Amino acid sequence: MSDLMITGGSGFVGSNLARYFTSKKKTTISYFQSSIPKNLLEMTDSVYLDIRDADEVFKVIEKKMPKVVIHVAGNKNVNYCEKYPEEAYQTNALGTKNVATACRKFDARMIYISTDLVFSCTDGCYKENDQPNPSLVYGKTKLQGEEFILNELDNAAICRSGGIYGTGSPLLDWLSSELTQDRTVQCFTDIFNTPTYTENLAEMIEVIIENNLSGIFHTVGRERVNRFQLFNYYATMFNLNVKLLSPTQAGIGRERMLLQSDSSLSIEQTANRLVGVSFNSVQEGFSRLKVIEEVSCKDFQLI
Repeated sequence: MSDLMITGGSGFVGSNLARYFTSKKKTTISYFQSSIPKNLLEMTDSVYLDIRDADEVFKVIEKKMPKVVIHVAGNKNVNYCEKYPEEAYQTNALGTKNVATACRKFDARMIYISTDLVFSCTDGCYKENDQPNPSLVYGKTKLQGEEFILNELDNAAICRSGGIYGTGSPLLDWLSSELTQDRTVQCFTDIFNTPTYTENLAEMIEVIIENNLSGIFHTVGRERVNRFQLFNYYATMFNLNVKLLSPTQAGIGRERMLLQSDSSLSIEQTANRLVGVSFNSVQEGFSRLKVIEEVSCKDFQLI
């Protein structure tokens, strides 16, 4: 029996959540296409799981009997989802329904990591009770996942998040590579969201679990920024060449690149419920990330 199970625990977001919770709870992580990071192998129990297979989901949850399931697994590739909508539906919508149904059958609480892209993403600062209206397949299938959960479970927590960054962030790793190789990076000034540090997201989820909270939450950082501001904060914090950051507008090219103009979320209602959580600004999140990466670097040098 596990205290906690994290589906998609081998991916970027899932593995960061796993690293946070393994020191606190007996944790099982599931993996599918990605291999489990080496530093997690000895710390957690792991299991292969294809969430699209309802029978397999039932068998795994029945065997592990977790008290709480944090459902992270899904297809997060926006471009791929747009090209293959049926595959996206099978994974993000029906896969989520399979997990929710198993949680109901085996009496496990469910925490669902949803997305800011369930909204139209035109105005920004969306509240928890605003009407979702996604334009992209990814957002539509994640919203369908939310709806399946609400139909299956009374005590689930839906955590809408976005702009998630932390250890192993694909976006920040790419940015670091470009800047260290003295390449100019075009940074959009008309693309906004509310970036979220992975460990801060884990802190929010922990409060939801410990206080047995349910409903819809906006689990994001407290600061609305554009892409240029985000990259500038990061480059400054990690002593990279900010002069290589070139502010520009996506303009009408947004649609072609499947970028949303403003997916920022309001945290006012969520902050009132998650008492004791400090919702990080971008600079605070990067400062915390820098400390972790410096410690990891020292540990690596000692080995």
